Amino acid sequence: MEGRDTQRLLPREMVWLYPLAPLAAAPLLVDGLLSMSWKEALLQLAGICVPFASLSLTIHLLYLTVMPRLVRHIRSRAAETLLHVATITGVSVVVAVAVHPVKELLCQHPSMLMDFSVTCIIISSIFVLPALTIQRLRNRALAVERQAQAERQAALRAQLEALQARIHPHFLFNSLNLVATLISEDPELAERTLERLADLFRYALESSKVRLVPLQREVDIVRDYLAIQQVRYGRRLETSVELESRAAHVQVPPLLLQPLVENAIIHGLASRQQVSVHVRVRLEDERVLLDVQDDGPGPGASEHRGSQTSLSDLHARVRLLYGERGAFALEPAPGGGCMARLALPAGAAA
Repeated sequence: MEGRDTQRLLPREMVWLYPLAPLAAAPLLVDGLLSMSWKEALLQLAGICVPFASLSLTIHLLYLTVMPRLVRHIRSRAAETLLHVATITGVSVVVAVAVHPVKELLCQHPSMLMDFSVTCIIISSIFVLPALTIQRLRNRALAVERQAQAERQAALRAQLEALQARIHPHFLFNSLNLVATLISEDPELAERTLERLADLFRYALESSKVRLVPLQREVDIVRDYLAIQQVRYGRRLETSVELESRAAHVQVPPLLLQPLVENAIIHGLASRQQVSVHVRVRLEDERVLLDVQDDGPGPGASEHRGSQTSLSDLHARVRLLYGERGAFALEPAPGGGCMARLALPAGAAA
């Protein structure tokens, strides 16, 4: 749509001006119009409207179809102006010759064809030349806005890539520490854990190349992550993951849930021997809700003082991708603990 708009030569509003202009100009073009009988006045108005309608329709169709292709091949503003003047003059003369007999019949007042042709040229120039200037300024403004939008999108992609780059090391290095002690203690369990970790690595690397993933895939990765953490903490960690079937195919940015789950485990076990972490994903009122709830100390009460980088980066990603349509909040959970909630529109990100 924007591409077609910047190729327009005449404003869209001209189609409303064509039927109104001859009526408004009639008192200036016909002497004594207001003192005529209604029948004679109607004939005079018809004598004005028919030529004007023919002239405006011809010029508008020409500027809608043929002229944009001709103007694209002209590089000089002077040559373009000359083309417009020649087109308006030529069309006005041709239409004047064609409709002059009809105009004479309706008005019942003889007029010279030359005078009528000059009148058509003047009227066409008064309407078309300013309209061309207005649309040229509009096209220039649209081109500037489109360029600014492209720059904003490029900046947005750069910001998102920077945030992703900060998430990956944080996520991967912490995951490596989870299986470091398993190799000598339980080789079979270490093998299964490393398979899950390999899937996590693959997902983390792929997340820098894709913008959206199905929620089913995001939840599967969280299950793998929790399985690895379960190996590390054993009975100290209780987990559950619930995914509503209707939400499984909703597309979301990758690595949304994992930082929330990791944050819940770290802060929940900072001052306690045991923590429960529950993940719930569902659709509600055209939004997808991603909840991570724990029974730890609650927001702001944890003894663990991290950098808060993962959550601040997550909040920044949601804001950049969804604007006001997305929301992220940390709040006290019912019965104690912390509830981290992402509320996103159940559609593609912006």
